[in-house]
Amino acid sequence: MTRPATPGSARRTPAASLLLLFIGLRVGLWLWMWLVVQQVAMPLWPDDKLRPHYGVAIETNPILAPWQRWDTLHYQAIAERGYSAFDTAVFVPPLFPGLMRLGASVLGGNNLLAGLVLSSIATLVLFFALYRLSRDELRDSGAAWRTVLYLALFPSAFFLFAAYTESIFLLAAVLTLWHVRRTEWLRAGAWASLASLSRLPGALILVPVAWEALRAFARTRKAYPLAGLALGLAGALAFPLYVWARLGLAPWAPLLAQAQRFGGGFTFPGVNLVHAIANAFGGPFFLTDGLDILFLLGAVALFIPVWRTLPRVYGIYYATYLALYLTRTGGTEPLVGMVRYVLVLFPAFLVVGAWGANRFANRVVVYSGLAGLLFMSASFALWIWMG
Repeated sequence: MTRPATPGSARRTPAASLLLLFIGLRVGLWLWMWLVVQQVAMPLWPDDKLRPHYGVAIETNPILAPWQRWDTLHYQAIAERGYSAFDTAVFVPPLFPGLMRLGASVLGGNNLLAGLVLSSIATLVLFFALYRLSRDELRDSGAAWRTVLYLALFPSAFFLFAAYTESIFLLAAVLTLWHVRRTEWLRAGAWASLASLSRLPGALILVPVAWEALRAFARTRKAYPLAGLALGLAGALAFPLYVWARLGLAPWAPLLAQAQRFGGGFTFPGVNLVHAIANAFGGPFFLTDGLDILFLLGAVALFIPVWRTLPRVYGIYYATYLALYLTRTGGTEPLVGMVRYVLVLFPAFLVVGAWGANRFANRVVVYSGLAGLLFMSASFALWIWMG
């Protein structure tokens, strides 16, 4: 018997199921994090080292306040005061804080609310885009639904709804590769530009785009693949050129600022993972370090099935970002932020979505993911570092 593509009633359309999933998570996480802050006694006031606010006013709305944490305050500060807001502000490309500022102009000046609305819209569109891409690639609407569901219930997926760049970048990445697969090169280049302007590692999406574009050009001798690649490259160069021309800094200043934030840099592939594991047996070690190790090991394990079962462009995308995660290091916390960064490895969710046809496997993924999501979002609301 063919299993239904979506949960619940067979009469429910995929669009309705995706919308209900989005609404359930958006409202559910909002209420859950509000409840956690009300019930758990934790210090929540500003502290320059433990709870830095970078001069941003404390949010007093009890529903919004649990989302005003960590990097959200970076984006708020830049949206309010530009790149002079704090020393390492140039680690953030302008797309997200610029849109926050624009959104705040129609939302009573509240940059936090604007960021949450922006991320929510991007996440909703992401769900639909990922479903469409998964259905096209897997030829199975049930597997496509599970791909979106597993991403939505991933333990760190609350970052998609937070005022962070995760949802905008992931939306741009999904649509870039979807248009590449459809040989719609100018659209692919436009989305690749937005990916680069959303976060510094976004420019790495040009690696799979270039691989596919050069192959297409060699095969057809038409200029469209190269034009799309050039458009994506223009987006990647826009921020370094702005930093040089308008801020008077070296074009590579954003990379230096990013490294300065965590006292890190780059190392031989895998050395950061070895150091993180060594810390677990005698160095400075925290719960989030253990989660970082677990999530990165899971990402490494899924590389082979992604490479073997999906079209090559997804494997190259996956390998590119996995190589970044295996070479970057964060000083005393070698894998700092890994629980959040692995969210962008969306081809893994296609693979696991196909495996979820097994009922036992589906239950394991859903229940463990939901438990992790509740734990990590609650920790984030309490100012516990979760990536």
